[in-house]
Amino acid sequence: MLPFDQFLEAWNQPAMRHAMVGHFPIVLSVIGLPFVILAALWGRRVTSLRWIAVATYLLLVISAYVTRNAGDAAHDAIRGSLSDEAHELLEEHEDLGDNVWLLALIPTVLLGLSFVPKPKVRHPAAWLAVIGALVTAARIAETADHGGRLVYEHAAGTPDQWALMFPGGESDAQPTDDARLTFFRNQVRPILAEYCWGCHNPKRYKRAGGLDQTSIAALLRGGMSGQPAVVPGRPSESLMIQKLRHDDEEERMPPGDDPLPEDLIGTLERWIAEGAVWEPPQLSNTPPDS
Repeated sequence: MLPFDQFLEAWNQPAMRHAMVGHFPIVLSVIGLPFVILAALWGRRVTSLRWIAVATYLLLVISAYVTRNAGDAAHDAIRGSLSDEAHELLEEHEDLGDNVWLLALIPTVLLGLSFVPKPKVRHPAAWLAVIGALVTAARIAETADHGGRLVYEHAAGTPDQWALMFPGGESDAQPTDDARLTFFRNQVRPILAEYCWGCHNPKRYKRAGGLDQTSIAALLRGGMSGQPAVVPGRPSESLMIQKLRHDDEEERMPPGDDPLPEDLIGTLERWIAEGAVWEPPQLSNTPPDS
């Protein structure tokens, strides 16, 4: 698939589209703030500073409005797949981001008033614009934090691995007799259940390096290290295999004196090398609680 085709495919997914456009308000709020401050300090002498600040915040207003609308579509696409905790976080994320564009409009208008020749209007407007820009940047940062937690803690909107392995169809319409799926179900899943899920599950992931191994989305996302636990097609680059084969007993997984038997490690390496196919959610059993 060509890069442009990949972009279009991602763009057609509401959650991915929201993530793409959502970065623009973040970047513009960071870029625009110094210009607003400089415009308040030297805007009278360097008029271009005020024009740059106004242009940046006009773009911020537009991008924040587009992001909000994209967020509505993303909400409709993912809300049925979220846990109660994630859904509550999503609602907070939406409440924070709903009126960001209006909040950004305030410093934009104040920056416009800073062009008024009268000092009694120009100076207060310029410094009030600084305050408005700071408040806007803080709100955008808080909103982005909630969005990041939805993705990295709850895998909201992340691509379904079954769809990645079999593009072009819905997960509930995929064939269930694929040899890789049979291999996962009969050989790989029992290893994960016996040696991994006891620690690396949603209830204990904060005590296990931030890594949840009970879903492919979580394995692809990785833990606190920032490195994916599984890189489909590349066992040697997968943190899971690196940890299983680590020479240091303190670093090696699973914890204990004896390493995982070589044949079981080989099974996991084969699974990853063949694409790390995971059982579709509707066919999977929930891992046992720990």
